[in-house]
Amino acid sequence: MSYALLFPGQGSQRMGMGKELYEEHIEARQILESACEFLDYDLKKIMFEGPEEILTDTIYAQPAIYVCSAMYLEKVKKEGISYSYVAGHSLGEYSALYASGAVSFLDGLALVEKRGRAMGEENGKGCMAAVTGMTEEMLKPIVEAEKDVVIANLNTETQLTISGTEQGIGAVTQVLEAYDEVVVKRLAVSAAFHSPQMKRAANKMRQVIEQTIMHTPSIYMVPNVTGIPTKDIDAIRELLFLQITGQVRWKDSILAIRDAGVEGFYEVGCGRVLKRIHPFILTEPKCYSV
Repeated sequence: MSYALLFPGQGSQRMGMGKELYEEHIEARQILESACEFLDYDLKKIMFEGPEEILTDTIYAQPAIYVCSAMYLEKVKKEGISYSYVAGHSLGEYSALYASGAVSFLDGLALVEKRGRAMGEENGKGCMAAVTGMTEEMLKPIVEAEKDVVIANLNTETQLTISGTEQGIGAVTQVLEAYDEVVVKRLAVSAAFHSPQMKRAANKMRQVIEQTIMHTPSIYMVPNVTGIPTKDIDAIRELLFLQITGQVRWKDSILAIRDAGVEGFYEVGCGRVLKRIHPFILTEPKCYSV
């Protein structure tokens, strides 16, 4: 039987993440220790003890989530779970890149560390909100009326995320308040991820991505921007760049993997964010936790 591995993105972090794995699995412990040697700060202390305001800072959250997912991947390997597809939600795409065999663990960590810093420099320059109860077709004209707002994430048919300026998000939220069945909730992020507001961060990452050694993956990876499985490393490289300002087409990604005939999905990382939204996309095959 073959499965797909799904990797969570920013927002899945929590204090104590990976601690149990660190204590019980030598392979997971080696992953975290190698990350701490590579970075110029004590990631283990941040992951295990916080404080929360540091762990939730984009600069530290992104490496913490990537490393924690790599620790859980060691558990997947130890349990003998075979997988032929990988996908990651936003930041989780870098964990998927590593799991596919396209980059080494440390090369992936270097990418994520630089991505976190580039995006962290945009803090305070926008915001995001989750919109539940409205389809993309319904939301699109409302968002397009505000030039500084875009639909950033297509998580399920009726669970979307918008991203943009504080003023623009506020204006869209005011319009959506007239819809009885629609719920809008601000996300705990400090910038307008997956929007044109991230153009400067994307430009900083282009050269970093181009200079990173990457290999043709041994299995299919499903990039956020297209939601289409691929092993084309040149396409994957370009899509990593486009993803910073582009959409996360999560629903399309899951459906594409389903259509490829996998037996099930496993969420690999801290928390159960992806497992919780999975039933709103598919009832079968199911999503499990590692």
